[in-house]
Amino acid sequence: MALGAGLIALMCAACTPDKALDFGPTGEISTPPDDELSREILTRFDGRDFVLGDNDKLAQVSIPEEKSRRRILIPFWLGINPLYPGFLRPIVGRIYVMSQSTMVRSTGATEYLIRAGSKLFKSDSIFESTHTHYADAGTMLPTIIRFVGTRVITVPKDAPATGTVTEKVPVLREVSEPMRVEIIPAGYAPFRVTGAPQAGQSPVSPPS
Repeated sequence: MALGAGLIALMCAACTPDKALDFGPTGEISTPPDDELSREILTRFDGRDFVLGDNDKLAQVSIPEEKSRRRILIPFWLGINPLYPGFLRPIVGRIYVMSQSTMVRSTGATEYLIRAGSKLFKSDSIFESTHTHYADAGTMLPTIIRFVGTRVITVPKDAPATGTVTEKVPVLREVSEPMRVEIIPAGYAPFRVTGAPQAGQSPVSPPS
């Protein structure tokens, strides 16, 4: 039976980042993953850039310098446009590829407020940087991350609004460097990584 227009409208009204997903109780973890593949990803991709395949349902990642060019399938953070509660709910401790995200502002020496998710569904999140320093706002290149928990934060509202907002947000800890590109496209957030810049990395100073 087809859904009535009123019911569809009610469902869509509830499909907002603050209502569609509960990211779990407040707190962060530092224990290693339970499964062998996730532990391997943490080791192989730690501090490395990578290439991303053209699979738009699951991220296909590999390291160009490896002779085998083995591709590993990793879920995208928040999947493909989750629009109702319980759909592709993230699991604390799991590895994801963060794509279609926006860096909003720095919230500390190695932390950033970002909006992470799919094309149509994004959530305010804390990005814990372990390798990358962003100098300005903008789109972020795909990055392998680990969902390590949630945190309650109070941040300024986006201009032109004034005041602050308090919200519980997911914490995404950086595993890899950003995806390898030859030239950072216009509109993307400039960044540098620890050590000498490689191809695709912007030689800018880290934010103060």
